[in-house]
Amino acid sequence: MTSQTTTYQLAPRSAHLLLEWPRLTLLVAVLTVIVAAAGLAGVSKDPSVDAFVPGDHPAALARDRAREYFGLEDPIVVGLAAPAGEHAFTPARLEALRRIDEGVRRIEGVRKPDVVSLATERAISGDDGDLLVDPILEDGPLSPATAELARERFRSMPMLSGLLASAGEDLLTVLVPVEDPNHAQEEVRAVIELAEQEAGAVFDVHVAGVAAMNARLASMVDTDTRIFVPAAVVTVLLILLLALRRPVALLGPLFVIAGAAAVAIGLMGWVGARYYLITTALPVVIMAIAVADCLHLGTYYLRARAEDVACSAEDAVRAAIARAWLPITLTSVTTIAAFLGLSSGAAMRPISEFGLFAAVGVAAAWVLSLTALPAILVLTDLRPSTGRGSVARDGTIDAAVRRVTALAFRYPIRALAGVLLLANVLGGLALQAEFDYERQRYFTAGDPVRVADREINARLGGVNFLDVVVTASEPGGLLEPQVMQAMAELRAEMAALPLAVKATGIDEYISLMHQVLTGASPGSLPTGARAPGQYLFLYEASAPPEDFKQQIDYDQQHALLRAQLSTDRYSQTVGSVDALEALVTDWSARTGLAAAVSGRVAVNDGWMRELARTHVRGLLVAVALVLLASAVAFRSLRYGVFAMIPVLVGVVSVYATMGAFGIDIAPATSMTAAIATGLGVDFGIHLLSLVRQRRREGAHGLEAFSGSYTVVARACFFSALALGVALAVICVSSAPPLRWFGLLVSLGAFGSLLGALVVVPALWSVGTSLARREDHV
Repeated sequence: MTSQTTTYQLAPRSAHLLLEWPRLTLLVAVLTVIVAAAGLAGVSKDPSVDAFVPGDHPAALARDRAREYFGLEDPIVVGLAAPAGEHAFTPARLEALRRIDEGVRRIEGVRKPDVVSLATERAISGDDGDLLVDPILEDGPLSPATAELARERFRSMPMLSGLLASAGEDLLTVLVPVEDPNHAQEEVRAVIELAEQEAGAVFDVHVAGVAAMNARLASMVDTDTRIFVPAAVVTVLLILLLALRRPVALLGPLFVIAGAAAVAIGLMGWVGARYYLITTALPVVIMAIAVADCLHLGTYYLRARAEDVACSAEDAVRAAIARAWLPITLTSVTTIAAFLGLSSGAAMRPISEFGLFAAVGVAAAWVLSLTALPAILVLTDLRPSTGRGSVARDGTIDAAVRRVTALAFRYPIRALAGVLLLANVLGGLALQAEFDYERQRYFTAGDPVRVADREINARLGGVNFLDVVVTASEPGGLLEPQVMQAMAELRAEMAALPLAVKATGIDEYISLMHQVLTGASPGSLPTGARAPGQYLFLYEASAPPEDFKQQIDYDQQHALLRAQLSTDRYSQTVGSVDALEALVTDWSARTGLAAAVSGRVAVNDGWMRELARTHVRGLLVAVALVLLASAVAFRSLRYGVFAMIPVLVGVVSVYATMGAFGIDIAPATSMTAAIATGLGVDFGIHLLSLVRQRRREGAHGLEAFSGSYTVVARACFFSALALGVALAVICVSSAPPLRWFGLLVSLGAFGSLLGALVVVPALWSVGTSLARREDHV
């Protein structure tokens, strides 16, 4: 007890040094924030999902190789849809396709040689033993006859159906690869403008694809940051005004919450960290945490001045710091521990950096709350409001807190049983939460890019790619007949995968040339030792050798086999990926050819598996660090556990909401439980710290839960309200994942507050009863 009392008495002495020069203290704080905030100019955004993929993941490495060899990874997909009941092979529509194909090649950032559409593809046919290679679209103006000829040539190339045009012939596509699919906002904007201008009169234009979706996410991040960060600030200030009752009382908290956020985000710029999709919520999280420190210090300050009209601002600040500095420090340390646990336990860089810079923001809020805020209180000579509902008077919140506390203390078994029952109900719902991901769920139902993605996939049957990159041991090795036959067999097995719509590869082109040249049956392959190479040589005599660059590289050492799946939803495609991995492993062992699974579906599968593997570990690390910090702070494992019990209500509330509303455990939502752990423990720490202090002052039983306890509980309520509402403001985001993030963390905060208000007095009552029985015995 002596050590603890001494600790409380050290605070005014330390504060006295700062309060001697409040202007200097505030000036140093302002300059520090300005220097840190200067880094904001260096923050670069990366809203892509690929940011969550470890660079050394096998699927990511195979994707990079496929992009290098074949140039057709994650393109912008332009879908040109004919009106219902009409087909796309009319002169006007094919002319529009040709203009778009030519126009996109002039856009900066587009990989011009890799653009693919029917406007540049050729049809293979034979004439009396001769190989004919003709453009699908004839040069020059198109007539009804040449448009019909294009239609016939398309039908003769089944490998193009479902990719460059729909089987129903009512949709044409242009695949537009870009230099950087993760940062293609300008390219996507230019492609949309061009497509609307050239085809808007004859087609319904839809622009989707991974690159377009990434660009849309980047636009959403920019827009949302400008909207809901200011909205969160305004919301927090309104709640502070409701709690503190004086407009001038908002100056200090405003500086603290803005300064803490500026320090954290500014530091990201200084060290070159990226601003990911989930980082958009970081400023709001930091501000919501910072407001709690301001509320507790401000409440104590206003109470001190209200209870003694002769008390000066400087004396009131000293009294407030003496009361609040230790709980603020303890809660800051535990919250920092939670975020560091999240950072260290996460395998994905965006999540790891979120935890790290959130910890920086909490530390900044802690320091500013105990330095800049007291200085501002002294300089403004803030006086309490004397009106109804002021902090000096009991109000509805105080009465409600006292009633809940009294009931929990007098009927602890019932209270704890009620919390346990609630936890069991929530736990049942939480078990329904699942790891899942689908790209289109990152957009609202009416978002243009989601509408475009849905329309293109519906007409083509699915353009979600699952690939295999096949590699021979030496250049030219893939043109051996037995190798070509082996690739044909693997492609056929890929086409039979669950959810597969079709599969394509170079063997289809060799088979078609074999058919038209020799009259062989469809699907058969040549057996002559040099036949595949000779067929390609004949083809190149009539057309550029680059025509097959998306199927086989120039050295004939690497080939791409591509399956199109009807969906990219992780929970459904996981079976297809597993089956393909097994197929490829067995096929490679039998043929001696190297093969690697790649494609967007495989990349998504890779990072989702990584998330599922590390999610529980990250949460447990966060919980363990918070428990350790709480136990060290209280110098008692028992009190550390007491402080953590309310947190469990908040954490279970998060997963229960996921299960009840079908919210996937995905990157943006996977952090919410760990964040709720760091935020929720604050309430238990504040309340337990106050009860221990009241006990040292001589209060016993329910008396320890009166007086200052009510003040702290009231501050906890308003901090939870500010925290919850500020995070709920994120729900105005146009990105569903951010909406879910805000909702889940908000509910976690409210769940932890409810648990703290009920569990702390109930457990204390039980502990007191047990102690009395032991003393009696």
